[in-house]
Amino acid sequence: MTKNNAPLKCPSLDEVDAVEIGKIVFGIELSNIDGLAFIKSDTRGPGFNFRLKRPIIVDEFKLANFNFQLGEDKYTGKFYIPLGPPPTLGDQVIVTIKRTGFALTEEQLYEWLKIFGKIEGELRYKYYSRLPTIKDDYAEVVMRMTRHIPFTLPAYGKKIQILYRGQPIQCSKCYELGHIRKECKASTNNWLGYVKSLLEKGYIPEKLFGMWIDYLRAHERVVNTKFDD
Repeated sequence: MTKNNAPLKCPSLDEVDAVEIGKIVFGIELSNIDGLAFIKSDTRGPGFNFRLKRPIIVDEFKLANFNFQLGEDKYTGKFYIPLGPPPTLGDQVIVTIKRTGFALTEEQLYEWLKIFGKIEGELRYKYYSRLPTIKDDYAEVVMRMTRHIPFTLPAYGKKIQILYRGQPIQCSKCYELGHIRKECKASTNNWLGYVKSLLEKGYIPEKLFGMWIDYLRAHERVVNTKFDD
């Protein structure tokens, strides 16, 4: 992606460099490489597709954004996994939690996520690409979900956002899942109405809402949870 902090376009790297990068970054030995596809572009950095003789274990969190050095030059890169078809409930997915503001503990995030499935990995915060020692407030964790997670959640007095492949879209008018605003036939709901509707579904403990419960009780008159048939 970059070479010596400048965008890497139309690079002079060749297949020998690709093999060296594979060893430095991923630990791929030359003896394990069956094939190599070298993808060049005039507008962005190069791509390398390795076909291996034997599978290797790759830490996709650690290597999502990586850096390495060839000679005197320093490079940064990005690791892509072939996506394939969207996952369904029961498949393993990477769940991204956004806008936490570092106001929630990891245990509080786990409490919310466990409602929707099984957590199968450690929750990890991302780092700023230009400040690699400083964490962003975006976190990721591997899960197998038994229930889809709405894009927006009222977690402990915060509005956090959840993203993962295969996630149903959440309507910005009624807050229900599975359709967009222009297709919505329900009455308009507001945020407190959404909080109340989640609470009334019965599968989320009240304590997980935090101060949203206090807001809900203090402003009950502005809640709108009535939907048209």
